[in-house]
Amino acid sequence: MTIAISIGIFLSIILFVEGAYYCYHQYLNPQNRNIKRRLRGGAARPQDGQAGSQSVDILRQRKLSDLPWLHTLLASMSNLGGLEKTLQQANSQMPIGVFLLLSGVFGGVGVVAAGLMDYPLVMAIGIGFVCLMLPYVKLRMKRASRFKEFERQLPEALDLMARALRAGHAFSVGMKMVGDEFPDPIGPEFGRTVEEISFGIDVPEAMANLNNRVVSTDLKFFITALIVQRESGGNLAEIIEAISRLIRQRFELFGRVKALSAEGRLSGIVLFAMPFVMAGVLWWLNESYMRLLIEDELGLMMMGAAGFLMVLGAFVMKNMCEIKV
Repeated sequence: MTIAISIGIFLSIILFVEGAYYCYHQYLNPQNRNIKRRLRGGAARPQDGQAGSQSVDILRQRKLSDLPWLHTLLASMSNLGGLEKTLQQANSQMPIGVFLLLSGVFGGVGVVAAGLMDYPLVMAIGIGFVCLMLPYVKLRMKRASRFKEFERQLPEALDLMARALRAGHAFSVGMKMVGDEFPDPIGPEFGRTVEEISFGIDVPEAMANLNNRVVSTDLKFFITALIVQRESGGNLAEIIEAISRLIRQRFELFGRVKALSAEGRLSGIVLFAMPFVMAGVLWWLNESYMRLLIEDELGLMMMGAAGFLMVLGAFVMKNMCEIKV
C-alpha cells in the first residue's frame, strides 16, 4: 500500500503544479491581460524594449497543453491523433494534455482510495485502471450522443437545403442557411464546411472533411449522392429530398425494430446488473463473508473469470438484439 500512496501523492503534486500554472497563465499573465484589454476595446501599450512588429504565424497550431514541455512531449507522439480526433468529434474544448492529466488523477485517486481501504494490490490496480478509463468512457458517450443528435437533425436540414435549391439559391447558400438556422451539432459542422468552401477548398474535399468529423451512415449517403450528382448531373433538389425521405423511413423502421427487441434488451440489462446488485446486498448484510472474494487469491481468480464471462455474454446478447437497418 505504500507504493499506492506514493503514486497518489505524486499525481496530486502534478495536479497542483498544473493548476497553479493554469491560474497564472489564465489570470496573472501580462500578455493575457493585454489581449483581454484589446478585446474590450482598449489598446494595450507595448512595454519598453518590446519590438514594434512581430512575425505572425497564420498556420493553425495544435494546442495540446499549456505547459511547454508537455506540449512538446505530446506533439512528438504520433499515436495521439485518434484521441485528438475523438475530442474534436465530441466537441470538447479540453486539450489533450489536460485530458491525460485528468485521467491520471482519476486513476491515482482510485488507487489511493483502494489502498486506504486495505484492498490487495492487484485489486487496487484494477480499480485505478477503471477510474483511469472513466474520462475516456464519458468522452465516447458524449461523442456518440452528438452523432445521434446529428442524425436526428439531418432530415430537417436536407429539407431546408432542398427548399433553398428550389428557390434558386446555390448549394453553398443552402448549407449556410443550415449553419445559421440549426443548433449544434449540425449547424456548426455545416457552417465549418461552408467556410472551407469559401476559402477555396473543393466541395468534394470539404464534404470529405465533414465525413471525417462526423461518423454517420446517413451523411455518407448524402455526400456520395452529392459527388455523383456533380459528376453526372441531375436535379440536386430532388436527390436531396429523396435522401431525406429515405432517412426518415430508416428511422421509422429502426423504431419498429427497437420496439420488437425491447424485451431482449431489457433481459440483458437485468442479467448483467443482477450480480452487482446481489454483491452489494451481500456486502451490506455480511461484509466479512464477501471480503473473502477480494482477499483470497482464489476469490480474485473467480471474480476475474466471472467478469470475463459477463462481458462476453453482454457482447453476445448485444449483437443478438442489435439489428442493422
